[in-house]
Amino acid sequence: MDGHKGVQAMMSVVVPCYNEERNIPILAQRFKTALRGIDAELILVNNGSTDNSQRVLDSIAKKYGFVRCAVVKRNVGYGHGIQAGLKAARGSVLAFTHADLQCDPADVVKAYRIFEESTGRILVKGNRKGRSSLLTTGFHIAAALLFLRRFDDINGQPKVFHKNLLQTFRKPPHGFQFDFYVQYKALKNGYKVVSFPVQFGARKHGESKWATSLASRIRNIMSFFRYMLRLRILGE
Repeated sequence: MDGHKGVQAMMSVVVPCYNEERNIPILAQRFKTALRGIDAELILVNNGSTDNSQRVLDSIAKKYGFVRCAVVKRNVGYGHGIQAGLKAARGSVLAFTHADLQCDPADVVKAYRIFEESTGRILVKGNRKGRSSLLTTGFHIAAALLFLRRFDDINGQPKVFHKNLLQTFRKPPHGFQFDFYVQYKALKNGYKVVSFPVQFGARKHGESKWATSLASRIRNIMSFFRYMLRLRILGE
């Protein structure tokens, strides 16, 4: 879909959920409000949860007609959960965001509106305001040096794009590098990356899944840099 200005297209919103049983009901209610009047489905992915998420998801799917559930039996990473949802998507416009309520579901709609008013190949994404850090800066500098391109807030959410971009994916990563991979593939295939400001709120329930300790944070950072280097060499 190279020209889609003013075109109404069904959107599939994918949200990976890993041990988010307390956040899921709030999330579904917020999406019900945000998606009112839009042809959209919400795909909640049980990304190998070990709590009562599946029971909650089953209840939510019965309560809301626009909600569908996908199940990943064993958690192998954030990116893998998103990919499971994208594969199940029925819409021609795809979106994904977080389940921790730090990302406002209304921002998905803002991104969709920008997308439908645009022309050409485009990736619309959030740019987190007030989230600058040494870590984020380091990722951006490394990405710019390795790929000779400017990357916009690598982990910014939500992300909205046409399903044609998904068809360019070859060996997408299973972990937190998936956000970077999506932007990388968009730029590599001549997509315009359009960002808009978003505010990340405080997590309502639970804890971060990627940085539960200093050791896990360091492991994930090193894994991220190794992945970028591998991608630069192999160009997957």
